[in-house]
Amino acid sequence: MEMDMDDGQCYYNETIAFFYNRSGKYLAEDWNAVSTLVMGLGITVCIFIMLANLLVMVAIYVNRRFHFPIYYLMANLAAADFFAGLAYFYLMFNTGPNTRRLTVSTWLLRQGLIDTSLTASVANLLAIAIERHITVFRMQLHTRMSNRRVVVVIVIIWTMSIVMGAIPSVGWNCICSISSCSNMAPLYSNSYLIFWAIFNLVTFVVMVVLYAHIFVYVRQRTMRMSRHSSGPRRNRDTMMSLLKTVVIVLGAFIVCWTPGLVLLLLDVFCASCNVLTFEKFFLLLAEVNSAMNPIIYSYRDKEMSITFKQILCCQRQENVNGTAEGSDRSASSINHTVLSGPHNNDHSVV
Repeated sequence: MEMDMDDGQCYYNETIAFFYNRSGKYLAEDWNAVSTLVMGLGITVCIFIMLANLLVMVAIYVNRRFHFPIYYLMANLAAADFFAGLAYFYLMFNTGPNTRRLTVSTWLLRQGLIDTSLTASVANLLAIAIERHITVFRMQLHTRMSNRRVVVVIVIIWTMSIVMGAIPSVGWNCICSISSCSNMAPLYSNSYLIFWAIFNLVTFVVMVVLYAHIFVYVRQRTMRMSRHSSGPRRNRDTMMSLLKTVVIVLGAFIVCWTPGLVLLLLDVFCASCNVLTFEKFFLLLAEVNSAMNPIIYSYRDKEMSITFKQILCCQRQENVNGTAEGSDRSASSINHTVLSGPHNNDHSVV
């Protein structure tokens, strides 16, 4: 842990107001219009996030057609986003004037839960992209990854996420280096925020590269297939469907995450930038990504939609054996027919 050369002491027993006043961040004494609006929007988003992702997890559990590694990763993504909803719900009741009541440890816990959940969500998105990349280039309907390896991947994701969220609490903060405190997160060290922002930006770049590689490969294969088969229109439609879904995924990721990550970097490197004005709204925007993931990765799958309706209408699940039929393509998928030839009758998968 860094020591501030100016005073050489730690401030674990100081109030939250001490850190906020020193960083120049406004600490509300009562509920104003902006705080009330942010809380109302936040609670609404949280409720939707938790309900939507809970529905995804239940659907994957009850429908044996989804008992494949890619769907297990999707269920873990839904679990991460569900946890993000819970973490943000906890934040909503410990923000605004309620922030003054927090101790140093509870403030770090509040932020750590958010960091853990959002890191887990992003890491799951990356894991799904990697799994689809491997599957597409091996021309498989489902990856041959064993259930044990899927469990290992899930454990790694959560271990890394918990570590990322706990790092500030165990030492990488500015409590003993008061001059290095961030303006946006008054107990966080600027160096940690730089690390966290760069980590997520690198993850984003890797996802872009993976999906771009998949799309180029699919386009080239589709063009070759269209010259030697009677179904060029079907192949072209498959390619366009993949392009559309990839654009949605990458666009959602850019729109939801880039503003907040840029704001973190501006907070550190641009002293004249008024980043605090947009902070809460950009955090809410990043949280919206957890609400969009179930829509992008699950709601586009027709079999998943049918399962949702059966769950919501309390209908009995039928025909649970066999592979999923009529599934649409999700963000990281491709029609198996394009990969293995025009005479293959396997179904498309997420």
